[in-house]
Amino acid sequence: MESKFNPEAIQQTPQEQSPEEQHEVLPDVGEVIEQGREAAEGVNAQIAADLEQAKILQEQLDEQARPVVEQIQGLQKEVEEEKAAFDARAERLNSPYVLSPELAKVLKVSRVLKRPLLLEGEPGTGKTSLAYALAGHEDLPIIHAQCKSTTSAQELLYTFDVVQRLQDAQLGKDVSDPRKYVKLGPLGRAFSAQEQVILLIDEVDKAKRDFSNDLLHELDQMSFFVTETGEEVAAKNRPIVIVTSNHERDLPEPVLRRVVYSYIEFPSPEQMTEIVKAHIPDVSEKLLQSAVRRFYDIRQAEGLEKKPSTSEMLDWIKVLREFGVEEIGKDIPYPETLLKYKEDTEKILGVKQEKYEELRKAEIPESVIVALNGERVVRLKTKSQYDQYEPDNSIYTLLANEGYEFTTPKDYGRRPFDINLEGVRRVDNLTFALYDPKYPKKGEPYLYELLKERGLVESEFIVTDKPLDFAEVEDSNELYTKGKDAQGRAIYRTKNGKFIFEQRLSPETANE
Repeated sequence: MESKFNPEAIQQTPQEQSPEEQHEVLPDVGEVIEQGREAAEGVNAQIAADLEQAKILQEQLDEQARPVVEQIQGLQKEVEEEKAAFDARAERLNSPYVLSPELAKVLKVSRVLKRPLLLEGEPGTGKTSLAYALAGHEDLPIIHAQCKSTTSAQELLYTFDVVQRLQDAQLGKDVSDPRKYVKLGPLGRAFSAQEQVILLIDEVDKAKRDFSNDLLHELDQMSFFVTETGEEVAAKNRPIVIVTSNHERDLPEPVLRRVVYSYIEFPSPEQMTEIVKAHIPDVSEKLLQSAVRRFYDIRQAEGLEKKPSTSEMLDWIKVLREFGVEEIGKDIPYPETLLKYKEDTEKILGVKQEKYEELRKAEIPESVIVALNGERVVRLKTKSQYDQYEPDNSIYTLLANEGYEFTTPKDYGRRPFDINLEGVRRVDNLTFALYDPKYPKKGEPYLYELLKERGLVESEFIVTDKPLDFAEVEDSNELYTKGKDAQGRAIYRTKNGKFIFEQRLSPETANE
């Protein structure tokens, strides 16, 4: 079978399946969707015609016809909203879903126990798509309740339009039947549906803190009372309830006791490859494999505001194919598809460096340019001081004791000393750019502080807006001025008024 969503048969081999299962033919989703759209257009056309007739009637009868016109206009709005929801649902239902065996098991357990399935995981792991895939596979309607910070449990059950009832009373209308002013919410519609539906309560962690607790009784009993009418809304067919959370906050323990829980890990590169193939079957293997490698390189970068997700990966592949990219190398073509924050773009692409490319061409030292880019740049003690094995003053001993990986210079001229740590890179012989202290690796001391504490940092590059006095000018042009101050330190001034100098650390400073 191709990438078909089948949670019941996913653990069976083709030999274990019956011939009927192996050759199961599902309805053509595209054809069903087109039929739905045609039906909606027909209804829309009929409503539009009725509305025109009602407007003519209003001109003849004036205020007496206004309620009819308003009723038809309200109906037209509802149809438009339902059609928009239908189109969104149709797009999701028509989208393939690669179901892992682990998730298939959890889904089956939740149905056996008749408990809601709570799915947690970072955005882009397919939590919401699972509900739509299940609906598409089993040909069940889906009711999507999207939670927001203002969402209350009451809204999911029903709302009572007190304002409309008051307005109707003021106009002398009959308001004796309160049922006319009850509008069922997603949970109410799921309970009152004539057939089984899938109820998706999406991003429950975004709702008010008491939201999930307030629904415990209703989800247990599959019923609730409408206070204004005294009527009970009970589930005619028990809905399949799927709840998703991005784990922005912990859910209450009573909620967790009543659900089947599963945490969806972000897809592995192998799973991502299968997902892309399911959505874009004709993607070339060369483009796919190189894009997957680059995608996971980006996701592993520290300190990203937003890691790219599966949907962004799929969008990226589509864009790459559209513009004829055959393979991804060191560059990241069309990065705006993957990176959604300015800070992330600068971190991954080094966009800031473009502003200083003219300085690089002017042969300004790379350490100065990197410091201008906002990175912490330090110069370590000279080779002779840490070539000897001195336990109290050896960078090798320090790095080894703290668990850092490094390479030693057996032949210094051919292979310089390096520290093998993400976020730390050698700029020149003994000048290193260290990652920002706002993003230290968890459970790991900040390397800069360690080196400074042991007196192994000789100097640090400082960038300031405060003017510095040149005692000697060596070079000056429209891009920069280079010279020395009264202390003999090399200083630079850029055309935008930034001053850069190398501050030597005294023993006292190093131990602060």
